[in-house]
Order: sequence, then structure tokens, then C-alpha cells
Amino acid sequence: MPQTIFSTRRGSIKGAGALLLASLAPVRAFAQQAARIVVPFAAGASNDLVGRLMADALSKKMNRTFIVENKPGAGSMLGTQFVAQSKPADGQTLLLCATASMGILPAISKSVRYAVDRDFTFLVRIASSPFGLVVNKNFPANTFAEFVKAAKARPGSIRIGSAGIGALDYMGAMMLQSELGIELNVIPYKGMAPVLNDLQGGHIEACIVSPGSIRPMVQDGKVKMLAVFGGRRSDVLPQVPSSPEIGHPNLRVENWWGIAGPAGMPAATTESLRAAMVQVINDPEFIKSLQEKGFDPAPQSGDEFKKFVLTDLTRWRTLATKAKITIEE
Repeated sequence: MPQTIFSTRRGSIKGAGALLLASLAPVRAFAQQAARIVVPFAAGASNDLVGRLMADALSKKMNRTFIVENKPGAGSMLGTQFVAQSKPADGQTLLLCATASMGILPAISKSVRYAVDRDFTFLVRIASSPFGLVVNKNFPANTFAEFVKAAKARPGSIRIGSAGIGALDYMGAMMLQSELGIELNVIPYKGMAPVLNDLQGGHIEACIVSPGSIRPMVQDGKVKMLAVFGGRRSDVLPQVPSSPEIGHPNLRVENWWGIAGPAGMPAATTESLRAAMVQVINDPEFIKSLQEKGFDPAPQSGDEFKKFVLTDLTRWRTLATKAKITIEE
């Protein structure tokens, strides 16, 4: 009998050890390989910058190599779809997700081949940047209320430039009209640079842009930012009132960035990655680096982050349906 009891216990111990080793296998595999953060945008832009800041910080935090791999195309759909379809078991392929790939494109494009709610493991949100309304220095409005009053007095006469149909600033202009019941003359350009040139030159009256992009022009008095369309003031231009302060809390036009992996990642790998990322996004030095680059820190993780993403997607889908916005890629 004692021998039988001993064998049973030894078997239990060996079984538990095997289970422990099996559960740690994905973490060991992750630790031995370089991981890549796929940025579904071209190198050099703000999206790419956030991805590289995160990759560098994670490499130091986890003592592992994280590289950025740019996979632009179809407005960010190609790189996003690549991660959605990648192998989840090794946890080596991650995604820099953003408003465009998770909110706007799934809301307006019939070509999206991934499901935001099913195809991803959401890890952390890193940063955000609320876009805001900017007018040229000669426009006779110094407050958001005065802008709305002018728009209602002359329907369709205020020219507002955008980087193109489907871009965040274009969607912001659509939301502005929908929320306030005003009519603007929305003019699509090929990119944001010509929009800002025409704004300075007085060829258009307004545009919607991030505080980080427009801060030097605001500080030099070349343009006026009347409001930022976020839940709070931007750290970049803290003197500009937010949506709740101007009386329109639902007027939200924000670019945000986070990290996700494919659906089905092993729990141990997910927990290891998320724990390290949470430390990074709450680290004072990392926060400082974001702010110096013109981003507002916006730390979230896990279910809270996923809920945010799905809520954001619902808002854009509602607007797209109401304003009849669709694109074909």
C-alpha cells in the first residue's frame, strides 16, 4: 500500500510538472525569437513613430528583440489583414492598430477582409491625438460657437479642406456637420500638406487636424485652433477647449494607437506580453517620450481596450450609415 501511494503521488507530481512545462512552452518560444510589430502604414509618419517607440521600449523591458515591419497598402488594410491571418501560437507577429484600421475602414469599406471583434487579441492602447478645428487667421471667428454661428448663417460657404475621402479629418468634417446640423463645403485634397498650405494662404477657411501637426502654426499666430474633439484637452495645445467644454461631448475625432495580436494567442504568451506592455505605457520616461513627439498618453489594456475599440467602430459605422459614406478599394 505505501508503495502504491508513493507511485500515485510521484505520478501526480510528474503530471503537474508536465502541465507546467507545457504552459511555459509558448513563453519560452517567445523569449527565444525576435518579435515583429507590423505597422500597416508607410515609414516616417506618426503611426510608424508610435510603433518604433513601443518596439524600442519593449526590447529594453523584456530583454528581447522587437522589430518594426512596415506593411502599408489599401489605407492600412493589407498589414492589418496580414496579422489577422498570421500564426497565433508563437506570439511573434503583432500589430500597431489605429483608428484607420480598426474604426474607419471597417465602417466605410466593403473590401475589409478581417473582423475587428473576432480576429484580434487586444493587448494595450498606447496613445491618442484628438483632432481639432482650425481656421485661418483672418476668419472672423475666435471661438467654436462663433464658427458654428457663421456656418449656420452661410450654409455651404465655409470651405474646409481634408486629406481625402475616408481620412480621419474628412470623417471629422462629416461628423461636425452631422452633430451640429450645419453644411460645410468639404474639399478633398491629396494629403494634408496642401491643405495646410491653402489654409495659411487663405484659400480655404478651415480644416480638422491634430494639435501636434498644427502646433507651430498656432504658436506663430498663422492659424487659430478653436476646439479639440476629444474627451479632454490635448497635452500638446492645452489652452484649446475640448468637446465637453464647448458643449458637444459626442463630437469625438481622435486618432489612437495600440498593440494587438492575432486571435487565439496562448494565454501565457498574451499575459507575458501584456504585463510588459502595461509597464511600458505607464513608465514616466516612455510617457515623456510620447509627449515630446506630440502624442497624448492613453494607457489601456485587455478588455477595457477592446471595449474602447468596438465602441469607436460603432461610432464610425453609425456616421457612415447616416452620411452614406462608402469607399471601394
